[in-house]
Amino acid sequence: MTVLLCVAVATGLLATWVTAPGHRPPVAAAGPRRARRQVSSPLDVARMVESLATVIGSGTAPRTAWAAVSRTLPVGPLRDLAQTIAAGAHPAHAIAGPVSQIGGVRSLAAALAVCERSGAPAADVLHTLADALRDLHDAALARRSAFAGPRSTARILLVLPVAGVGLGMLLGADPLQLLTSSMTGHLLAITGGALTLMGWWWMHRLLRRADPPDRSGIDASVLLELIAGALRAGLPAAHAVRSVGDVLDHADGEHLRAYAAALTAGVPPQTAGTRLPDHLAPLTTAMVLSSEAGSDLSRVLRSAAVDSRRGRARDAEARAARLAVQLVLPTGLTLLPAFIALGIVPTVISLLGGSLSTSFPGAS
Repeated sequence: MTVLLCVAVATGLLATWVTAPGHRPPVAAAGPRRARRQVSSPLDVARMVESLATVIGSGTAPRTAWAAVSRTLPVGPLRDLAQTIAAGAHPAHAIAGPVSQIGGVRSLAAALAVCERSGAPAADVLHTLADALRDLHDAALARRSAFAGPRSTARILLVLPVAGVGLGMLLGADPLQLLTSSMTGHLLAITGGALTLMGWWWMHRLLRRADPPDRSGIDASVLLELIAGALRAGLPAAHAVRSVGDVLDHADGEHLRAYAAALTAGVPPQTAGTRLPDHLAPLTTAMVLSSEAGSDLSRVLRSAAVDSRRGRARDAEARAARLAVQLVLPTGLTLLPAFIALGIVPTVISLLGGSLSTSFPGAS
């Protein structure tokens, strides 16, 4: 029974890992009423934003533009959102609840709020946002493709100890009988189960470190784009940073407001940026470069944002390559010994025991 428990635990952990959220595309809700409702993706948001920017750029009023865009959207949450805003709801109130969990929708809300606060042209800001969302979508696809191989390898390797038991049975032995009916078998089962659990924990830790979950909130490159949009509206640098920080309701908003306050107080950009988190460090670099060279800060910010997104795929490929090498350690130190303990040793003992009893009938 001990080995059956170990096998069940290992299989359950594997099934949980395989179906873990955050690395699979969303699945449409079941049921006849929701069968025709499309599950919206970040790419759908980018397309909607691009259509909205095009219509507004032609001189159409925002509410009319939302109404026109809503008629082109498939049945789903994005269409409901567009119709709600077209009916007169404020975007900040309409973009709330479940629809705000769709990737890119929070960025859209922040962009509209920045345009309202700074007077930046909505068409230009939304066109830039659409390009950014498409780049982020492509980077996410590249990351999933890069890590697909190491993840599949890890899942296959986790089945290895359990497969050892089946291999022994195919060879004509009965490793389960040995593992469940003798002290030696119990020790082998406990050892193999413990090594399997350790291998699962080790691989899971390596994967989480190499491919961490997406950071909640709005991507840092989008924040740089929004600051650049506020600058193009004529706001000073500190006020542009403040206008973006004011529309954010998470930690990045606090960091940007503190940075803007330091700039307003006359603190040099490099000194003020020492307290910014790493993902906002390009803001300080752009500020320093603009102040030293006298270049257009909005252009420098846009360049930094585009460069940040372009580097995502290359970084993911590098991390995936390192992960493939790192997975050798838990395989060699935990899963292979577990395979030997659960499959090879019980199979050999079972086969040798049968041979001995055949050669020496009186030995038993």
